[in-house]
Amino acid sequence: MKRTTIVPPFGANPPPHTHAIRRVLDERTVWMAYQPVVDLRTRKVFAYEALVRSKAPEFATPPDLFNAAVEHACTGELGRMLREMSLVGCPNFPLFLNIHPAELNERYIVQPDDPIFQHDRDVYLEITEGVPLSHFHLCQTILSEVRDRGVYLVVDDLGAGYSNLKYIADLQPRAVKLDRGLIAGLNTTSRLFKLVSAIVVLCHELGAVVVAEGIETVEELEAVIESGAQYGQGYLLARPAFPLPEVKWPEELLDGSRRRGTKHTLKPRTTTRTRRR
Repeated sequence: MKRTTIVPPFGANPPPHTHAIRRVLDERTVWMAYQPVVDLRTRKVFAYEALVRSKAPEFATPPDLFNAAVEHACTGELGRMLREMSLVGCPNFPLFLNIHPAELNERYIVQPDDPIFQHDRDVYLEITEGVPLSHFHLCQTILSEVRDRGVYLVVDDLGAGYSNLKYIADLQPRAVKLDRGLIAGLNTTSRLFKLVSAIVVLCHELGAVVVAEGIETVEELEAVIESGAQYGQGYLLARPAFPLPEVKWPEELLDGSRRRGTKHTLKPRTTTRTRRR
């Protein structure tokens, strides 16, 4: 797809980062890091989440980059470019990809030639549960179309700020990610553990598996496993990196831990995914 050159109508006084965001799109001055999504039963990599990293000091964090893209009305183009780069760097595993709510306005992800429809493994699109209600119906329509074409949906950051659990029922995601705010300091004797366990049960009842994000200590990992969550992600298991990092399971748990069996797991396709165009 031909990349467009941004020519903002700002004359001699363009807003901050105009030239920097142009360089990102024209020269691809970003790279992708990958963090494993770990199956807590097998302790092996189930999938990888692709995370953008910028070489430009103006974009120290992904929100900085996407805020500039929103300001310059090029979020759809940026998102498509990042999806293409993500698939190139991780061709042989299922992928979790983040979608910015503003991308839904430009309908890039429903184009027949979008990279998500070219990957031979499963693709999981992460959409934050904090999508503004003004975007929700558009989000629901577009993501339903994507889901019907064989791409899975993931509700991200559940538990960050105000959580609208109705999103889970309406979007029918294949997976729900629990925010680090629910995992930090988690242990099996806390009231928070009861809440997390109840959320896991609710997600299962709605047909979604659970990924616990931000696991940083052995105690948190043990509590996540005991809660019934099927998948985990966090610095304790592996930091985002490229080439693809391996899982480092804590030595304290190598001989076994308190583990609750669960039938709610994702089964990767063993054959090439049928692409619906």
